[in-house]
Amino acid sequence: MSAAYKIKLLILPKFDIGPLGNGVCGEGELFYQEFLAGGDVYDVKGLLPGEKLYVRDGIALALTHAGKVNTAVALTSILSDSRFDCSGMHTLSVGCAGTNYELTVMGDVILASAFVDYDLGHHVIDSKGKLSWFPDEGICCYGCVKTDRLIISDFYSKIKNIQLQTTDKTIAMQQKLSEALGETKTSDLLPSVKKGTFMTSDNYWKGKEGHENAKRINEYYKCPDDYMVAEMEDVAVARVLQRYNLDDKLLALRVSVNLDCYMYGATPEKLWSGNSFEDNMMEDDNEEGGDIFDTAMHNLFEVGKEIVNVIMKK
Repeated sequence: MSAAYKIKLLILPKFDIGPLGNGVCGEGELFYQEFLAGGDVYDVKGLLPGEKLYVRDGIALALTHAGKVNTAVALTSILSDSRFDCSGMHTLSVGCAGTNYELTVMGDVILASAFVDYDLGHHVIDSKGKLSWFPDEGICCYGCVKTDRLIISDFYSKIKNIQLQTTDKTIAMQQKLSEALGETKTSDLLPSVKKGTFMTSDNYWKGKEGHENAKRINEYYKCPDDYMVAEMEDVAVARVLQRYNLDDKLLALRVSVNLDCYMYGATPEKLWSGNSFEDNMMEDDNEEGGDIFDTAMHNLFEVGKEIVNVIMKK
């Protein structure tokens, strides 16, 4: 019996646009081109039908698809496959996200310092008619995974000065939003690398009440940094790795392609009546993210590539 293949780093994007290697930028394409193209391809029971595990030179990559269940099953399937030695594996979870409109701009890349399950607890209409959140200790005990602050600080110091790109249309769109909100942003309109809490929800939420609930949830768990990112998978990644004693080797990056408020002129009906997220983000002049998506994917890759290189040199 041959020895198990040792995976040093697993890269976990969530979706791509068409097959990997087609040159169209989704979350995994640039990582695939740089690190996996020409390597080995494995069928792994537990990945969604048609998906593969790509492996080359100690690096592996697989698409998990959306949501906590898909992600937990995909990652557990890889960790449980006897053909691979994952005992010392680092994980780099990457993807796009919506982000805190008060603290971020589209194109920002954020490094996770904590992972929180937004769905646990009670999301209810309160006595004042507002959507509110109330904790429940019996289930919220599973709701947060905090990273090692020294490890995150070390990696953040290596990536925080990476120059990121934006577009004129994105800047104009965000300026218009700021004027409409009548608020002064705590950041300027040029993207940068930040760190903060990732809020995971299977529900693609948006709006003022959801935003305030995310801040309250972050405070409840006493996370070390501000709530920054709203996404759909990463607390599942963190929880699975915690069960395998690999959570100290997890790094997660998300790039902002939209904000957790409605942009000027956007409504739920315009965004989602008959449209999917990918449809919206691929359209020029869409009311959720303008034309930032392709630029954002390159920002994500530039920061992620530095992390990959640091890990592979260890």
